[in-house]
Amino acid sequence: MNREYAARHYHIDESRMIDNVMRIPDQVGEAWRFAQDFKPFDTSGISSLIICGMGGSAVGALLLRDIVRSETNIAIHLVRGYTLPAFAGENTPVICISYSGNTEEVLSVFRDARSRRCPVASITSGGALREESKRAGIPYLEVQGGLPPRAAIGYLFTPLLRIVSNCGICSVSDKEIETAVRKTRELAAKYCPDGDPADNTALNLAKRLYGKIPLIYSGDGLLAGVAYRWKCQFNENSKTIAYANVFPELGHNEIMGWECTGRFRDDLFLIMLRDSENHPRLLHRMNVTYEMLEPLAGGAVMIDSKGAGGRSGRLARLFSVLILGDFASVYLAVEYGKDPTPIDKIEMIKKKLRSEDR
Repeated sequence: MNREYAARHYHIDESRMIDNVMRIPDQVGEAWRFAQDFKPFDTSGISSLIICGMGGSAVGALLLRDIVRSETNIAIHLVRGYTLPAFAGENTPVICISYSGNTEEVLSVFRDARSRRCPVASITSGGALREESKRAGIPYLEVQGGLPPRAAIGYLFTPLLRIVSNCGICSVSDKEIETAVRKTRELAAKYCPDGDPADNTALNLAKRLYGKIPLIYSGDGLLAGVAYRWKCQFNENSKTIAYANVFPELGHNEIMGWECTGRFRDDLFLIMLRDSENHPRLLHRMNVTYEMLEPLAGGAVMIDSKGAGGRSGRLARLFSVLILGDFASVYLAVEYGKDPTPIDKIEMIKKKLRSEDR
């Protein structure tokens, strides 16, 4: 990227969100190491694991679910609210994640879990969650603070992966982590502001997305959580409406929405995320659907995950798509002339709620 463009980028991206994206591979490696001995509870004989989080702190649970779902008979449930499901009890481990440590929904679930005598662990950078965990003798993992939660995905997802590995729910090797870190770092170098603009897929995608509403479709396997991550990153970083959905379900309902008036379709940009482990019929369904929708949309792109096939390459493939979306969302913010970091409306809601609680 030429100096003139780089200067423009950092003039708008004042808080340097792009630098946080570039550090995601380092976060993954660091978190894998500092969580190596964290085994908060015994999972023998359990059938369910509950993870509670909101916003950026919840995405890690979605990614974990997609990574391990084909390898374990333990059901992973994500709670994004104030209370646990009715089945939660003494044999249901609960992991509460709040990057700030002050997320009211997570604190509510933490207290609910304690009252039901669930085995509980927490992941946080501080706040009330850390203090309440300390006082109650609840195992907690303290991660590095000082980042927007969405920019700390490596610190929030990787410890979950380490926990399920340490507890025997799923086996994840050091080599898989090392490969994922290396591959993701290589892609970050290509997508960073100092890279070659002609080879910067993230920047070029952002330019195509200008003035459009991203509509992200994926299969219901490895990339389902990543598609949701793309949606959230476009919302928070780019300050734009975005939507995500998964195959094959969307082919039984949402697909009919494409018969809307043409002026609505002109505003939609279809992004389809594919992975080599998608079911063959699912891949065929995705291809057929893309061929049908591409002429109707205001723009479209098919994106394939990068990395070795099979189990050993799963983590690297997941991050290859995740980091592309993160970069694209930051570049799109800059195209709109908006600093990616501030999330004023989210903070306004929190402030309003706090003032009403007094």
